[in-house]
Amino acid sequence: MSDKVFNLIKPQANFISCRARYPAYVAAWGTGKSMSLIAKGMMESEQHNGNLGVIFRKEFTDLRDSTVRDFEEYTGLKVNSERCATLGNGSQILFRHMEEMNNLQNMNLGWFAIEQAEELDTDEQFFKLHGRLRREGVHRTGFIIANTNGHNWIYRLWKAQRSADYPLFEADSFAAAKYLPADTIASWRELEQKKPKIYRRFVLNSWDESDTVDVVISPEFVEAATRRQIDLRRVSHRLVTIDVARYGDDKIVFYALEGDGDKIRVVAKEKHEKKSTMETVGLALIFAKKHGGEDQSYAVDEIGVGAGVVDRLEELGKHVISVNAAERANVRQGCYNRRAEIHVNGAELLEKGKVQLLADDEAGREQLSWTRYKTVKSSGIFQVEAKDDVKARYGVSPDDADSLLNGLWAMPQAKRIKGRDGYADDSRSDQTAGVEILG
Repeated sequence: MSDKVFNLIKPQANFISCRARYPAYVAAWGTGKSMSLIAKGMMESEQHNGNLGVIFRKEFTDLRDSTVRDFEEYTGLKVNSERCATLGNGSQILFRHMEEMNNLQNMNLGWFAIEQAEELDTDEQFFKLHGRLRREGVHRTGFIIANTNGHNWIYRLWKAQRSADYPLFEADSFAAAKYLPADTIASWRELEQKKPKIYRRFVLNSWDESDTVDVVISPEFVEAATRRQIDLRRVSHRLVTIDVARYGDDKIVFYALEGDGDKIRVVAKEKHEKKSTMETVGLALIFAKKHGGEDQSYAVDEIGVGAGVVDRLEELGKHVISVNAAERANVRQGCYNRRAEIHVNGAELLEKGKVQLLADDEAGREQLSWTRYKTVKSSGIFQVEAKDDVKARYGVSPDDADSLLNGLWAMPQAKRIKGRDGYADDSRSDQTAGVEILG
């Protein structure tokens, strides 16, 4: 680094000196993330002669106008026209954007760093860089800096799993308050009232806030539905919804739903994997009997192997609502297909406070806010991204969300169950806990 003196807060210092394989510094505004990344990269390059490192940013313009400029200011070194800085010991630091990833195929890196890693949708680029860490005689490491952005791939790798190879260093903006101008701190505090979501994410470093501009279902509505208690004094409809998978990475997901009118309560959940069509049907019947009785409706994703589940349930005399996400929307004008219609329906029910979700269904809660949308400008048609695209971004198929949303969409089509007064008696006073059974 140059002769400048830098004041470090404790998380910065710990991140820079950390010798674990893949450390991360996820921190709020004003906490010196860029300087920390550059200092850590310089330390790796100065400690080993002839080392080779690379600093990545998603977009070229951000790399040129921010990352390279900060590096030259902090270090006093010049980055040449090939976007390379050379140290006195022969070590080199490259500056690249993510579209240039394939150009690194034959490079033997000693270290890599990703600035503003939350800009990346998935962990794919991060793990591709793993394979480039093969330089002999150096401390091989990869590290990132980022802002929080909900429960994204950074959250899963560093915050949730807590592995020794993936240490996480965090700081909110007030941790660096004594090094910042008073009017800067005052302007941040104003955000608490004017823009609370921005305040929580970028000042308090909250993982519960994210960039949801193009998300179909707001995490805020999902969280509210998890806390909500819907009192169903009578139950007019019961339904088991099934997202079917067979012998792949995807999971078979059952939800049990009950409701009256447009109020719906989720009462139970199960997950299975690697089951045949007949096994899936058998498990669904047992699940239905356990949560509401045998005489209820079934909503089944009929695409692919789901068609066999539909056929077998119908052979057994069950009332089945087939769900085909690729079909044309038939209820809501302006939706591109049934998948878009199903997501819009779920978003509206959650926003209006008509749904109670299971409190312990973390996977379903997260997946509900994964899917993004776009509006086709030429026609104004509302379209949501395909399931495979969501899976590519998160590394996990949104089976839980799809099953649940299919059930919310199908609930008005479920057959009415009758008791003495025309409705089934709702004798249960407590909510059935969610269960996850794998295998």
